[in-house]
Amino acid sequence: MSNESIFSSRVLLGWIAGAAALFALSLYLMGGGETAGTDSVGPGTFSRSAIGHAGIAEVLTRLGISVVKSQYNSLEKLSPGSVLVIAEPRSGSQSEELLRALLKAKTILLVLPKWTGQPSEQAVGWLRQANERFMGDAQSQLKLVAPSAEVVRVDPATISAGGSWSVNLLGPIPDLAAPAQLVRGAGLRALMAKEGRMLLAEVRDPDRRIWVLSDPDVISNHGLARNAELAVAIIQRLRTGDGTIVFDETVHGRLARPASPFMLLFRFPFVIATVQGLIVVALLLWASLGRFGAPQSAPPPLRAGREGLLQNIAKLIEHTGHQQAMIRRYIAETLRDVARQLHAPRGLSAESLIAWLQRVGAARGAGVDCGAVVRQLSEIGDERRRDLPQLVGLARAIHRWRAEVLHGRSRDSNDR
Repeated sequence: MSNESIFSSRVLLGWIAGAAALFALSLYLMGGGETAGTDSVGPGTFSRSAIGHAGIAEVLTRLGISVVKSQYNSLEKLSPGSVLVIAEPRSGSQSEELLRALLKAKTILLVLPKWTGQPSEQAVGWLRQANERFMGDAQSQLKLVAPSAEVVRVDPATISAGGSWSVNLLGPIPDLAAPAQLVRGAGLRALMAKEGRMLLAEVRDPDRRIWVLSDPDVISNHGLARNAELAVAIIQRLRTGDGTIVFDETVHGRLARPASPFMLLFRFPFVIATVQGLIVVALLLWASLGRFGAPQSAPPPLRAGREGLLQNIAKLIEHTGHQQAMIRRYIAETLRDVARQLHAPRGLSAESLIAWLQRVGAARGAGVDCGAVVRQLSEIGDERRRDLPQLVGLARAIHRWRAEVLHGRSRDSNDR
């Protein structure tokens, strides 16, 4: 295994620095603030405009009632006896999905939308103009809790004419701005109504307690002075014990981040991406590390020169396992070379040539018998057998025989 890393140290440090900067930037962007598109003068407890709801939240707080302006996870903030107030949600498919999720709460006050406004250019937080919202927005939200009911808008004078409300289970008399927005139809129980048109109705649901306030002028800032008693009565009648009043602001586009963005990494479904990221980092570090444990020894360098070349050739022959074939070829070539230099007779067979060389060697006093070397080589037989000491001995013997036949026998027969 190579000890070279996949990435160089400079590239690895660059990746780590970039990842750290990106992670820090993500924490900064997740750390606070509100989502773009928040309406600072529209409905909501953060709005002090005429159609906002900051007034009712402040009134309840002064009365000693716990109030929460929730910008995320409103359902988790509900305790026993609490009331979830969903006041004038935005329209749209995403808002409808969010509204469906919030309607799973046990006790709900749903306030249908009625007004929209344009911010003033002279005073921050004020309205330049207020307009009626499309009645279809209120109708679509009412259908989520009472599919058979409908929204109507009438002149408030027609409601007050002919006496007070025929049904009023709360007591205080509302004072509504024109046009008054009411609901009617099946699936609703009247809590405040006249001639079948209801300002406050209860949805018949065995698992939940849902009240629908059709006209937001009862709790909005511009109508609170005339309807404060009724607004507080509605909240108090829904609330039990020390329950908290949770005003959901996510339906108005306010989505605050959790206080600790780091903890968001360990919440579902973000924890899945966190685990995958940790696996990627672990694999990156594993691939980038040069080694584990003791350093791996480097292979020896190739030796230069004739001696190194010969040793490399010998190692290559040893690796391929052709030692016997090489030595056979060496002995045969040595015999032919000596016969050529000694001018052996032409046309001799292999056996005759070896016999002739034996006679010449004996005449010249050679200490090695070339015929014996050839016989020993033929006795080895199997070419796949690797008896290296014997093969090397035969190669040395034939080399010594050649030297003694051509150059004469030296005083020390072992010096070659």
